[in-house]
Amino acid sequence: MGIEERIILLKDMGSEIKKAKNKLIRSFAEDIGVSVKIGNIEVDMTVDYLQSMEEEAPWIEKRKPYGKIGAVLPYDAPTMMFARIAGSAILGQNRVILSFSSLNATTRDIMVEIMENFKEELHINRSLSNRDFSLFCTNAEDVKVFFISGGRDVGELFKNRINNFEKIIFAGPGGMPPVLVLEDANVEKAAFFTAKRAFLNGGQYCTTIKRALVHENVFDDFMEILLSEVDKIKVGDPFDPETDYGPIKAKRTRILVERALNTIKGDIIRGNNWDKGEFIPPIVMLTDEIPDLEMFGPFLAVKKYKSKDEIIKDALNTKYPFIVYVFGSLSESEKLKIKETYGMHHFNPDFLFLPLRGPFGGKKESGWILEKKNNHIIKRDGAIIYSVEFTKPL
Repeated sequence: MGIEERIILLKDMGSEIKKAKNKLIRSFAEDIGVSVKIGNIEVDMTVDYLQSMEEEAPWIEKRKPYGKIGAVLPYDAPTMMFARIAGSAILGQNRVILSFSSLNATTRDIMVEIMENFKEELHINRSLSNRDFSLFCTNAEDVKVFFISGGRDVGELFKNRINNFEKIIFAGPGGMPPVLVLEDANVEKAAFFTAKRAFLNGGQYCTTIKRALVHENVFDDFMEILLSEVDKIKVGDPFDPETDYGPIKAKRTRILVERALNTIKGDIIRGNNWDKGEFIPPIVMLTDEIPDLEMFGPFLAVKKYKSKDEIIKDALNTKYPFIVYVFGSLSESEKLKIKETYGMHHFNPDFLFLPLRGPFGGKKESGWILEKKNNHIIKRDGAIIYSVEFTKPL
C-alpha cells in the first residue's frame, strides 16, 4: 500500500473515531475521570490529526518502514496518543501492535470495536497485561521498534532490552515542568496561561506546568490574577459540561500529589482541604525550595526570585528537562541555554492545548531513544517527530 492510500486509510480511521465520539467521551469519564468538556476536545484533536496526515508525508520521503512497531500507551489522552503513535507508524508503512493502559479498559474496548476494519495495519491488545504485552514484544523477532512511557524505573528496565529491538523510544516523566515569569513579562497573560496549563485535565498531561518561577517585581500581580483564575476552576462530576476536571482515578497520580505535599515545605494557599480522596482541588503552594520530583496531577509550586539569572539557573537545574514555558525577554544566549537543556520550549505562548503535530519529547531522564546502528548502541534525547522515528533512511 502506497503512502497516498495510507493517508486515505488514516482519514477513514479518523472518521470512525468521529462516529464514536460520544461513546469515547463517556469512556474517558468512566475510565479516568476526564470531564466531557476536555474529552470533547481530545477526540476532536485525535480526528483532526489523523485526517491531516498528508502534512507529514514530506517528512518521510526517501525513508523506509521498520516493519512492525509495538507500543504501550500512557493513560492520559489515550486517543490522542493513539493517533500520534499509530497514525505516524502506519503513515510510514509499518504495522502496529499496541496496548492501552489498564486504566483505559472501556476506551480500549471501544477502540477495538471501531478499528475492526483496519486489522491489516493495526492490532490492539485486549488479552495480555501490559507487562506481558511488553514481554511479548520483546521476544517477537518482527517487532523492530518499541515505544513505552512511564516513570524513571520503567526507562531503566527497558534500557536492558535494546538488543531485542532496533530502536526503543522512551517517553519518561515530565518531572516538574516550569513556567518562567520574568520582570518584563505580560503578567496578566502569564498568570492566565499558568492557571490554565497547570490544571488542564487536572494536571494529567506530562506537559502541564508544575512550578512557577516568578520575579519578585511582578510576583504580587501574578499571584492575584493566578489565584483569581484558579478559583474559577470547577472540580466535580465529569459528566457535567461545566466541570473542568473530574476525579483523579489513577492511584499513582494521587500518591505523587501526596508525596509532593509531604516533600515540599511551604504554605498551601489553595487546595488545603483535600481529604486524600479522588476529588483533588487545584493545589497551589508557595515555597522557597522546589525539589526535582516526578510529578503528575493538579499541583503547582510557586517560588519568588530576585533576579532573572536565579530563575534561569533554577530552571536549568533538573534531571527532567521535558518542557519549559517562558514569559518575558531573554537574550539570545539565554534562549540558547534553554533550548539546549529542554526538549520542548515555548516563549510567550498563547495556546491552551499543545498541538499534536510537531516535535515532542524531553531530555535526560524525561525521555530518550536507544538505537542500534552498525553494531553500536546509540543513545540520544530531545524532541522527536514520530513519523520520522518510525521510519529509517533508504
